[in-house]
Amino acid sequence: MNFASLVPGFRARMAVAFALVLSAVALASPGSAAVPERRVALVIGNSAYTAVPPLANPQRDAKGISAALKRLGFDVVEGYDLKMDEMTGIVREFAQKLDGAKAGLVYYAGHGIAVGDENYLIPVDASLRSEADLDFRAVNVQLVLRQMQRDERVNIVILDACRDNPFAAQLAAKSRAVTRGLTAIETQSASGILIAFATDPRATALDGERDGNSPFTSALLKHIETPEVSITTVMDRVRADVWETTNKKQKPWTNSSIIGEFKMNPTLKLAAVDAGVAATKTIDAAVPMPAMPAAPALDRAQIDIKTWEVAERGNSAADYRAYLDAFPSGQFATFARNRLASLEASKPASGFLATPPGVTEEALKKEIGTAQTETAMKLDAKGRREVQTRLRVSGFQPGKAAAAFGPSHRKAIQAWQKSRSIPETGFLTAMQVSALRVQSETAYQAVLAEEKAAAEKKRSTKTAGEGKAATRNVSSYDGDEMYQRDLARERGQAYQGTTTTPRRGTTSTGYQGRVRTREGDAGDSAGAAIFGGIVGGVLGGAIGGGFRR
Repeated sequence: MNFASLVPGFRARMAVAFALVLSAVALASPGSAAVPERRVALVIGNSAYTAVPPLANPQRDAKGISAALKRLGFDVVEGYDLKMDEMTGIVREFAQKLDGAKAGLVYYAGHGIAVGDENYLIPVDASLRSEADLDFRAVNVQLVLRQMQRDERVNIVILDACRDNPFAAQLAAKSRAVTRGLTAIETQSASGILIAFATDPRATALDGERDGNSPFTSALLKHIETPEVSITTVMDRVRADVWETTNKKQKPWTNSSIIGEFKMNPTLKLAAVDAGVAATKTIDAAVPMPAMPAAPALDRAQIDIKTWEVAERGNSAADYRAYLDAFPSGQFATFARNRLASLEASKPASGFLATPPGVTEEALKKEIGTAQTETAMKLDAKGRREVQTRLRVSGFQPGKAAAAFGPSHRKAIQAWQKSRSIPETGFLTAMQVSALRVQSETAYQAVLAEEKAAAEKKRSTKTAGEGKAATRNVSSYDGDEMYQRDLARERGQAYQGTTTTPRRGTTSTGYQGRVRTREGDAGDSAGAAIFGGIVGGVLGGAIGGGFRR
């Protein structure tokens, strides 16, 4: 057999073999080969603080996340119990590796504080006595974000750092605004960015039991490697788990501007397999293609998850009803009913837009309310009561109306924001207030009409009562005075009353009716008694004199 005739077939078979080897390697290393684009992550866990009490779990939390990210194909830059210079150094290393990457992720566990509108990650050697120390002894989150946003990529920032501010006492006297927890972060990026906090802005998160994980990271480790699930869905599931496991004391917060879906664990077709398929096109007909295994059928639990993901992406009442029709007792049935109730409660009145003119739903969903945006509106007491009333008529329960927003009002604002897919900060923006006004206008005007009618009824009742009292008083006063004057005239006496002129606003007609009859009866009785005495005396004397004669 001619050797040259064997070369083409040999080359074809070698190509197939090489492709199969690549496939085997890829399957043996799912973390690195399942994701064709390069992903880079920065993971930091700070527990051993020296100037403040140490934290039990951040280092353990960070190591767990680091291991999961490596399995998902991330090139991980990691550090634990880092001092200030070590933190800035590791951020620099992360920034260098980001060059050319299609996705960047930052996970931080440890102390984090907010001063004004800025968030800071705290090294283990930090000693903060004034606001000036923050620039030199803490890492501003904006510094990290700037490194991530230099190129177009998907960026994810996850901060399990919303514990009580350990430096609040030192900073409170000399800083502009020291707050609890972290402050909301705007999501502005060409490719989109997702920010996730362990709890709501301005709230504090739990560290968890010693020798374990924090409630937030525990839930994140549970869901982050779920195949074919977007990062937003992962965070939704994390939020639900933390809410339940903390007995509704902690609710993770997420703000995302990612366009499309970014999956942490995509089940993509391997490039090596594609190469193998291409190579087999040149194989001799005598060499058959190996049969590909059939795709496994989805069980009911998987169908449940897929159906919920479709409903969640649609985020409409019809989508959630469809899910409940298919899975009335499904894994997400409670969430579906809750979201359906919120959507129904916040449904705008017929004939009115859900958003102000010139404002899109997308723009509204990106609005982040803060204490600063609310202050900028300069709402007075009347304006705040109006907002509270509009929340109530829209199906939310703000509690008793007050001149200022209290905890119950903040919860109602958060519930309304959730119903409109707005970041749930509990603080309003001017655009959000406009949207609330448009949404509630019909019901609000009905309330105003009811209040006006009730006020007019009360006013008319009061006026009628005052009129009766005035008539009764005038009659009594002027009737008494006029009767006394007439009685004196009849007796030939001068009237010594306070005045002979009726008071301003009265007339002489007051002297008539019951007043005269009542008092006249008494006066006439007295006069009759006097007259009878005189007559009786005269008659008695005449009769007595006759008898004596």
